[in-house]
Amino acid sequence: MSEKRAAATTHAAALNWTGDKSDIRGATVLLVDDVFTSGSQLQHVALRLRATGAADVRGLVLARVPWSG
Repeated sequence: MSEKRAAATTHAAALNWTGDKSDIRGATVLLVDDVFTSGSQLQHVALRLRATGAADVRGLVLARVPWSG
């Protein structure tokens, strides 16, 4: 696992929902990120939301870093 993916996993695991988890169950959630680099952060947060019961998780990104290669 790359260092960036490991950091994304750690950050997502540290998130705590302080509200009622029933607000997430069955909901469609929109995640907003300022910059898309690898997608790891959005992916791991989306997985946590789905594990909590979100029906659908969508991502909106405002910008992306240039593709390397």
